[in-house]
Amino acid sequence: MRPFDFETHNADLPPRTRINSILMLLTALGMFALGMYYRNDALTATVAFRDEINGISAQLPANWLINTDDPNVVLRVEDVGGSGFNTRIQISIQTVGPDATPRNVIDQLSVQGPFQFPSYGLLETRSIRLGEDEATLIEYYYVASETNPFLETIPVVVQGIDLVVIRGNQAIIFTFQDDRRTFEQKRRYFDRFLASVEY
Repeated sequence: MRPFDFETHNADLPPRTRINSILMLLTALGMFALGMYYRNDALTATVAFRDEINGISAQLPANWLINTDDPNVVLRVEDVGGSGFNTRIQISIQTVGPDATPRNVIDQLSVQGPFQFPSYGLLETRSIRLGEDEATLIEYYYVASETNPFLETIPVVVQGIDLVVIRGNQAIIFTFQDDRRTFEQKRRYFDRFLASVEY
């Protein structure tokens, strides 16, 4: 049996067939590039949020569920499109004394952590800058499990960040939490949120 000769086979094709094949390949590549463009555009799309009472505004990821009904937080926004733990960004405010620093509030949050979250552990505490303001950041983890026994699932290790800035007699706490397995990948949503936030 004679081996297949690709070059001879292509040489036998009429010129119109070769041109159509090339055009079809270029069209497929163009459609793929266009799909990637729209996918990236959808992943980075945002919607404006403004809380007139507290004077806080930010750009939030589009298509995430916004919740402003919890009296303990200014805003909670969650990505409910995935499975498992919902990626979460949250803003909360605490009243503080005139000499309070972001580090004081972070120390208080780290003490409260084990009482709020099961298997809480501290990963890192550091000072950073948020725009022109001094801020302190705490990184931690805990185990989240379903409280409803009928919906019981495998517990998930959640990694979180609390970032605190002081505004007058208020501590503004920006929180990001996600499944530890996708934490670094989805942290870009929190970084974009922080870059847009005004308070």
